[in-house]
Amino acid sequence: MFKYLIIPAIAVLIFGCDSLSTHKSLADSIHAVDTPLKTITPAKLIVPGKRIGDIYINENADSVVAKLGKPDSSDAAMGASFMAWFDKKGKNIHQTSIYAHRNMGAADEKVNYIKEIRETSPSFKTADYGGAGSEIKDVIKLYKLEKHPAPGNKKLWLYDNYQAGIGFEVDSTGKCLAVYIHAPGDSSAAHLNIH
Repeated sequence: MFKYLIIPAIAVLIFGCDSLSTHKSLADSIHAVDTPLKTITPAKLIVPGKRIGDIYINENADSVVAKLGKPDSSDAAMGASFMAWFDKKGKNIHQTSIYAHRNMGAADEKVNYIKEIRETSPSFKTADYGGAGSEIKDVIKLYKLEKHPAPGNKKLWLYDNYQAGIGFEVDSTGKCLAVYIHAPGDSSAAHLNIH
């Protein structure tokens, strides 16, 4: 009689272990769905109020030219300058733009300090995965944003958090077209037209 109890017990252990491993692999696959598949590299990370990739707020604009090469478009007058680089790979053209300003009359007037950075490439993201290509309804969950007409374009809106130093340029469908970074609390930078 004892042998009749051992066979079912062994069967339960064998099949029970198999179902436990199936349960574990199911849990792992569910966890994998909740976990972002791609890690944001430092070169593609947007840090509000500080940087987009390797370009930093208050960095000398000359160092950006050294990193990215001669800008595809630029303009300068009265101590202010605008520079833009275009990524022409693939179907879409993405733009990296900076606005910089010199402290005219100061000892450091030769330094062209970056005051605002604008990025349209969806490969650049915040740690919470906000960036160009995101939906504003999702980005609003990440940041407390104020809505304003975008400078220089009446068809676009700018959602900005002055205190954090980040803004999102949004079209009429609610899609983020670009991310702006400026120094925290610098509301004047958010109203610059750097298209």
